Order: sequence, then C-alpha cells, then structure tokens
Amino acid sequence: MSGRPRRLSVRIRTQIALLSLVVAAALLATWQFGEASGAYQDAVRQQIKRQTAVVEDARFVYGEEGPPAFTVAVAETRAERLRPLRNDGRPAASEYAVAAQTAFQLHRAARPDSLLGNSTYRQDLGYDLPRRLADIQTGSPDLYGLDPGATLQRGDSWSVAGRVSVAVGAAGVLAALCAANVLRPHRWQQARTPSGRRVLRDLDIIPQPAIAPAGRRRAVLLHLVVFVLPLLLPLGQILAAGNEQRALAEAARDDIRLSTSISLQLHRTAFLSNSLVAAKVAELQAPARELAALDTGIGPGAAHHEQRMAAVERVVARDTEAIARYMGRPPTRADGVDPQTVTAMAQDLRDLSAAQAEQHRQVNLADSAGRRSLYLSAATSLAVVAEILAVAAPAARSRGWRWWPAACAVLSVAVTAAAYL
Repeated sequence: MSGRPRRLSVRIRTQIALLSLVVAAALLATWQFGEASGAYQDAVRQQIKRQTAVVEDARFVYGEEGPPAFTVAVAETRAERLRPLRNDGRPAASEYAVAAQTAFQLHRAARPDSLLGNSTYRQDLGYDLPRRLADIQTGSPDLYGLDPGATLQRGDSWSVAGRVSVAVGAAGVLAALCAANVLRPHRWQQARTPSGRRVLRDLDIIPQPAIAPAGRRRAVLLHLVVFVLPLLLPLGQILAAGNEQRALAEAARDDIRLSTSISLQLHRTAFLSNSLVAAKVAELQAPARELAALDTGIGPGAAHHEQRMAAVERVVARDTEAIARYMGRPPTRADGVDPQTVTAMAQDLRDLSAAQAEQHRQVNLADSAGRRSLYLSAATSLAVVAEILAVAAPAARSRGWRWWPAACAVLSVAVTAAAYL
C-alpha cells in the first residue's frame, strides 16, 4: 500500500486553487485592459479622422468657395441697385457693367457641382454656406459616421471587466493570506484516507504560519507577507497602466476637439471679418464719391448723378454687411450640419478655458497613473528580491538573515505607499 500514489491534502489543493485563481485573474485582467487600451487608441484615431474631415470641409466652404460666392452676391446686389441709374450717366453705366460682368463671369467659370454652380444655395442675402457645408458632410458618411465616444465607452466596458478581474485576483491573494493562518481541523491530520490512500501534507506552496512550529511561526509569517507582495503588486500595476491609457486617450481627444474648435472658428470668423471689411470699404465709397464730385468741378447734372450714385453706394454697403453676416453666420442643427461641428463653431474662443482645464486635468491624471505604474514596478522588483532572500534565510540558519527580506519588504511597501500619495 505504501507504493500507491499519494493524494494532496485539502490545504495544498486550496493553495494551488488560490494561486491558479490569482494567476488566471492577472492574465485575464491584462488581456481585458489590453482590449480597453486598443479601444481607446481606436477612439483617438477615429477622432483624428473625423475632426480632420470637419476642418477640411469647413476650410473648403469658408476658405475656397465662400469668398468668390460673396463677391458674386455683392456684385449682383450692386448691379441690381445700379440698374435704375445706368441710363442716367456714364459712371453708373460703367459701374453697373463691371458688377454685372463680374457676377456673370464668375458664375460661368464655376463648376456645376460647386457652390456658385448650384443655384439651390442662392438666397436673398447671398449663398447659404451652412447648407453647403451640411451637404458636403453628408457626402462623407464613412467619416462623419465615426463615433469616437461610443468606441471610448467600449473601452470603458473592457476596463470595468479588467477591474473586476483585478478585484478577483486581489481577493484570491487575501484569501490565500487568510487561509495560511487557519488551523487544520483535527480530521485533516489523519495519516490516511478511509480508503487507505496516503495523503501528502508536507508540501507548502504558500508559507503556512498556522502549521509552522512555534519557534518558526514568526519567520514563516514574515515569509508569507513577502510571498504575497509579488502577487498583489502586479495587479495594482495592471490597474494603473489601464488608468494611464484611459487618461491619455481622453487628453488626446480633448486636445483634438480643442484644436478643431479653434480651426473652425478661425475659418468662419476669417471669412466673416474679411466680408465685413468689404462692407466697410463699400460704406466709405459713398462720401468719397460725393467729395470727388465737389472737388473736380463737374457740372450740376453730373454732380447730381454722382450724388445719386453715392446714395446707392450707402444702400449697397448695408446690403453688403447683411450678406456678410448671413453667409458668415454660425451654422445650426436646423441647417443639417453635423451636431459636433455646430457645437465647435458656435463656441466662443474666449470660452475655451474650461476645455483647456479639462485637457490639462486628463494629462495630469495620465502622469499620475504612469508614475504610479513605475513605482509599483519598482515595488514589485523589491518584493521579488525579498522573496528570494526569505527563501534563502532558513538555509543560513541565522536570525540575522531575517532582517534582509524584512527590510526589502518594508521598502517595497514604502514605495507602494509613495505610489498612491
């Protein structure tokens, strides 16, 4: 019967089960946080693609198509205002012809699929730039259909699952710590099972202070603490690395949104500012024309004609300002523009401090999580050294050797505490 294979005791099987649980939880948490990190990076890539498309489309509409469309709208309005005067004198006829030909030639040169080439965008006060922007965005569903927020939430779901795995692993470590200090029931101390099969009891994978001799119990307890540290600290390191990836992704998205908002505002406000300058120049032409009529010594009939043209110039100046404000207005959802674009273009550049503060906060969170991960890595290395020394201490047969693993363990705990301060 002595040659029959021995069965592991309940205590040893419990140790193996708890260690297997901790290892499985650590591996699962690593995989889950890896999936979360991949989702976070996908969210950043999607944010970049989407915001690049937003900025490029806004630049095209307000930077390329908008200025010539504004010129045509002003020229048409000017020609319409000068039409009643074109037969009263040569200046009005000349100005009318220039305005009409300018509008005609620019229309003629425009592509059919452009803003100027499509009459549906022409309104009473110029061209509908927000609607044009909405139509261009509708033509890129693959880009504007990207949802970085949903991708980020998918990463958060993986992160929550990883936290659960970390919690399970930590619970397994604590369970092993508690089980090692539980005394064996009397029935577990029998030499054989009822079937006569021998039970292996003297194999301790995890240090067991509960069954250690009274003289070595403190040393075994110290060894248990040192043994637990390399199991527990990597779990915290995995968690810190996951938090760092989340904060970095959010900081990157905030930075992209911030720069996009600034770019969109600059494209629209640049168009609006240049158009308002043109309106101001048109407004100054009226008094300049009156002064010119008085200084050149022309006849009363010609002077009267110039004064009537000056009056028209004042009306054209008001029309030009109205056209500029209509075409350069911030888009709304009613225009069919992408909601994120609407929010970015309606935001005042002076009110971006909150977005900047949030971006800085996420950067600080990422820095803290990265520093915590490095500290925990160092603490884990110290814990491994402490475990090696703890295993070697009994062979030295000297109590002085116990101070070495104890010192390394204390230093590891101190570094761990520093990581969370």
